[in-house]
Formats: sequence, C-alpha cells, structure tokens
Amino acid sequence: MKEGWERTEQPLELSLEELNHIAGPAFHDRKIILSRRIGVGLSNSNYKIQVEGDGRPYVLRLFRRGKDIAGKEIALTRLVRERVPVAEFVYADTSCSRYSKPWAVLEWKPGVLLSDIFRNGAPEEKASAAAAAGRTLAHIHGFSFEASGFFGSDLMITQPFNMSGERFLTFMDDVIFHSPCAAWLGEELTQQLWAFCKRYGPLLSASQEKPVLAHSDYNGLNLLMEKGSEGYFVSAVLDWEEAFAWNRHADLGNMLRYEADGSWIEQHFIQAYEAEGIVLEKNWRLLSRLEDLVALCDMLSQSTEETPNRVHDLCRLIAGTVRGGGK
Repeated sequence: MKEGWERTEQPLELSLEELNHIAGPAFHDRKIILSRRIGVGLSNSNYKIQVEGDGRPYVLRLFRRGKDIAGKEIALTRLVRERVPVAEFVYADTSCSRYSKPWAVLEWKPGVLLSDIFRNGAPEEKASAAAAAGRTLAHIHGFSFEASGFFGSDLMITQPFNMSGERFLTFMDDVIFHSPCAAWLGEELTQQLWAFCKRYGPLLSASQEKPVLAHSDYNGLNLLMEKGSEGYFVSAVLDWEEAFAWNRHADLGNMLRYEADGSWIEQHFIQAYEAEGIVLEKNWRLLSRLEDLVALCDMLSQSTEETPNRVHDLCRLIAGTVRGGGK
C-alpha cells in the first residue's frame, strides 16, 4: 500500500521557533514546547505538537496546496462530522499572512492506521477492521449531490463533469500516449492497457450511479482505527483535500487496489458496506477498476526518475488490472 513511495515534494522541516511563529494565534501565544513531524502521507506536512499548560496533543498541518483546498477540507469536515468520524479543526489560517502556505491546528485522534492492521493483524482483526472501513465508507457515500465535479471552498460544484465512456477514453488516450506514462509502461503493456480501456470503457456510460461524496483517497493510510468491545471502529477519516462529488466506484477501487478478487479483506469490507442499505451494480468491481485506472495512470504520468518505487508499484498495479481481464 504505497510501500516505500517517494514524495514528489519533500515535507517541510520546521524548527520549534518557526512553528511557534506560525501557530501563535491558535494558542493565544502559549508556546509549543514539543513537536514531531508525523504521518505517512505524501502531500501535506503534519506535526504532532504539545502546548504549554495543555495536556492534550494537537496536529499542526501545513497545506501543500492553496487556500481553496484548505477551505474545502474544513467545510467537508463540518459537513460530515455528525455521521463520519473526523479530526476537528481547532484553528485555521488561510490568509498566508504568517506563513507562505495555509495552515491549521486539528485535534489529535488516537488510533492505529488501517494499513498497519492489514499488514500485521490476525485474520479476525483484519476482518473486523475491513468491516469498519466498509461501514464508514457507506456513511460517506450517504451524502449525495445533484451533479458531479470538483468543489469550491463553499462545497458548491465549481467544475462540473462526469466520466462517461467517451470522456474516459479521451482522458486515457491523452495520459497514455501524451505523457511519460507509455515510457514507464513499455510498448507491450501500453498496448494492453489501451485495448482494455477501449473494450471496457464504454461501460461507464451505462452505469446508473448518482453523484455522492467521494473521499478520493480512501485507503489504509487515511483511516485511523481503535479497538472496542465489539472489534475495530474508525476513529478518524483523514485527509479530505482530494474529495469531490463523484460515483462510489472511485473509492471502492482505491480501497481495494491491493486486494485480489474475493480476498478475505474484500469480502468483509463489501459485506459491511452493503449492509448499510447500498445495492451495488453487478459489475461494480470492473467499474471500480476503470475508475482506479484513471488515478493510477494519472499518478504514473506525474512520476519521475526520482520516484522509482512509485513507478514500479504503479506499473505493477496497472499490469494486474489489465492482464486480469474484465472479471
């Protein structure tokens, strides 16, 4: 699960003095006395901090992208927090007046990453955690929208579009043949990928799915889990900056990207997801693969010689999809 992936942009390394300068207003000039850079994410920079006179830890996040993305994530947290566990924003500054990037202070949420449970847990622990992830994703998808597309900071759709079969093929043609993608894949795999897209891409136009809230990075690296008396539950869904109004298959494809068809984890995840009253289309797995191919190829097109682990993993995933056929 993105094991050993290189960051395309290095995390910020800030001193305690610099962090205090940035976050001073959030704590009424009480000093940050301890800080530690945390997270396995490949985008924002996060620090676990301790403030004088306050026994609670916090997270200080410095957003890689602009204030609109930060504003969108704050708005999404407020939208979903009654139904989906999230880390609450304690303070946010998108003015870039104290620092060149937007930043925020969030509550610290306890838990272990779902990816760690999948890697090291016993079978019953993996099953429990996968089911918790399925239930939580169903709750996220309970938020529906009239149109699909990208959100502005006020959660209005500012860039409406949908992924029809025709649009899928147009995008894939561009990303495969007019970016570094083909060079990484090699001639044989490139042609297999394009044949797969032409054969199955039109199915996207036949899908009856309506737009829902898609997290767009829903996987074991963004789910914190805790263990209760009845098994695991999600303590927080992290990193909403890529979320948009879309169909559910994008999140299903992301979550199950590293799973074989019918795996133990897939079975418990999908069973819990459907138990929340969701009826999946019969070819949901193929539709999810098509949606995920868009993400995989887009990430590959942005890879460089400085990201060999990322390139190798993406090529392996794409090969597994297209050579597995349309099952």
